[in-house]
Amino acid sequence: MRLDTYSGAPVDFAAYNVDPADVIVAGQNHAARPLDTTHRRPVVRWRFSPSAGYRFESNDVNVPLGNQEGFYVVEARRGDAVQQVWLNRTHVGLVTQESPGGIVLWGVDLRSGHAIANMDVAFLVGLQLITRRTDRNGLIAWNGPGRPRFALAEDGAGRAFVSFLPQAPLPGSIVGLRVESAVTQAGASLRFAGFARRRMSEGYRRATGDARVTLIGHGATLASTLVHLDEAGAFEGQLEVPAGVEAGEYAVLASAAGGVGGTSVQVDATGDVALRVADGCPCDPAHEVPVSIVARRGQLPAPGVAVEVVIVRSPHVVPPGAAEDSLRWGTTLIYERTVRTADDGRAHIAIPPSSDGLDSTYGIRATTRGATATSRIVVANAKAALALEPDAASVDVGATAAFDVRAFDPADGSAVANLPVSVRLSHGASVQEESVTLDARGRGRVVFEHASLGSNLALATATIEGRRALDAAAVSVEPSALSGRTLSPQAAVTVGVDKVRYAPADRIGVRASAPGAGGDALIALEGARNSQTRLASVSQGNASASLDLGTPAGAIRVWAAFVRDGAISMGSSDVNVDAPGHARRTELVLDKSSYAPGEAMQVTLREGAVRSAATIAVRVADGRESGPALFDDAPDVMLVGATNAQTSASGDPEWHAYVAPERSKASDIFAAERPRKVASDIPLIGAAAPRTMLWRVQRLDGETFELPAPLEHGHFVLSVLDIGDDGDVGAASASFTVP
Repeated sequence: MRLDTYSGAPVDFAAYNVDPADVIVAGQNHAARPLDTTHRRPVVRWRFSPSAGYRFESNDVNVPLGNQEGFYVVEARRGDAVQQVWLNRTHVGLVTQESPGGIVLWGVDLRSGHAIANMDVAFLVGLQLITRRTDRNGLIAWNGPGRPRFALAEDGAGRAFVSFLPQAPLPGSIVGLRVESAVTQAGASLRFAGFARRRMSEGYRRATGDARVTLIGHGATLASTLVHLDEAGAFEGQLEVPAGVEAGEYAVLASAAGGVGGTSVQVDATGDVALRVADGCPCDPAHEVPVSIVARRGQLPAPGVAVEVVIVRSPHVVPPGAAEDSLRWGTTLIYERTVRTADDGRAHIAIPPSSDGLDSTYGIRATTRGATATSRIVVANAKAALALEPDAASVDVGATAAFDVRAFDPADGSAVANLPVSVRLSHGASVQEESVTLDARGRGRVVFEHASLGSNLALATATIEGRRALDAAAVSVEPSALSGRTLSPQAAVTVGVDKVRYAPADRIGVRASAPGAGGDALIALEGARNSQTRLASVSQGNASASLDLGTPAGAIRVWAAFVRDGAISMGSSDVNVDAPGHARRTELVLDKSSYAPGEAMQVTLREGAVRSAATIAVRVADGRESGPALFDDAPDVMLVGATNAQTSASGDPEWHAYVAPERSKASDIFAAERPRKVASDIPLIGAAAPRTMLWRVQRLDGETFELPAPLEHGHFVLSVLDIGDDGDVGAASASFTVP
């Protein structure tokens, strides 16, 4: 147990053995109740004296309960200041798999790792307690009327409990929408493409009828159009953005088959002058980045126009699928001044090269007399970019600091697999280093057990073809009595499957590993339509099982739960299904990596053995799109109905909040020490605004089609959104050059 104090005065402790119902409140959003200890006799009393002096100190306090099992409230008292926490000492662990269709609960012995058979579990349904008993594998499947909010399991003196998570029902319809560009101008046309799916008995299939697409913002409907759903349930068209609208972010909504989907678009205003940001990239990170602000009146250059230019640098490349409107570490305003266009209507700016060795994303915003223009420039140091993301920007004292690492192509966002990456965590002279080899998805994870108090800088490094890719992040370690998470220093649970793709009715071979685990492992398949569980024996930390995929719908995952060191650890892996009505894994293959201007490009969509006719949306641009225009994550809208897994005895437990009894004079000792939160006025990097060289929506019966290469020289990104007649959706991007 942890005790945080500011003085060395002794603290008196007492532990009371109580019924969980005296303290715990069912539900996810309710805190525990304080316990009235006036007429209770404690099981044990003891005193703890922190180090002498007046200073903050976080203390580990041992609770002298011996080997006794039970649910206890521990009270700390110093004069009139009183606080309480609860702890549960038990051999019973619970694992739950929760879906819209029902709940599966597994009871396991935390000492041996073996399932607990014939254990009574009380489920709270409404105001009624309904008792069920685990089978010989320790399992209970709840599919009856009513949905429990809480479960309490008892086995001898051991008890365990869990509050179930609320589950959203499966949507009756799904609508996906993407726009040609994340940025458009007032008075311009905004092209879009999308799809609609309806839930049927066999799963999600193409919807029929029409789709209404609307541009909304500033409390008004700015444009609307009705488009027809084709034989793939796809739709496409364009909206005319009114010429006089203000600059800002606007919503684009599509409604079809009773469902609604949407995205957003950044609209740049135009007045008597229209602005555009042009750049000369791809750029060498060792040289200046050339930027031009272009002003025009109608079709003529606009000389002598004063333009306010703001340039923000973020020392990162935003990874595909990541939130683009968040302020990332190190984002800095590097340029803010007024420039004036020359006789050719252009004003030239040279952004100096960075000296920190990190990649750069420059967000540029130009403004003049009611006209605006936004753009984004990416300058990467290598052919792969790294993204280092901490689990939390602030962690508790004594907690571990964990990071997810990704590697991807900065041009088209495709994953870079099997890349060795070194991650260093430093605080002053204190330096720790961990290495990880990324998996086939270009992902990895590192955990640092001991992060120093204060601000810690994390730096990820990899070498690709002799050039070094870097990314950095910061983690602050500060005291916080109300939150925090203790990450297990042991290796994570890894779950793998025997194929890259599966068809309906296939068998899935699952291999799971948790070094140091023993007893039994629960291996489960979860999806919107079906779920299965298998109990497997653990040998040297490994377990395996075979699961029947059946006729799946929505998101499909396999996961495994192990017991090690008295706690439950879990891991999971996504399953790629080649079947109607699914988000399909897609690969885009070009016949060459470079083309002559206007040369015919042979493009192949690889999506597994089974492929239906489809409608495809094709875009060629001179850069990678972002957010509302990014095709690659559009199929994710099909990943509905994912189940939730949780446990009562996590290997990565959270500190839970204390409660203060009535009339306690205990106060929040950290109120004066929390760092001041200064609101940042640094603008965000904005949306990417590459030029569209080609936009096409067409039918495709096979897997290969032909496109003309751009007539201009440069580096380009081809993106394809593949909308199948059988209800599946896939997307992919690839880059090429025209030398």
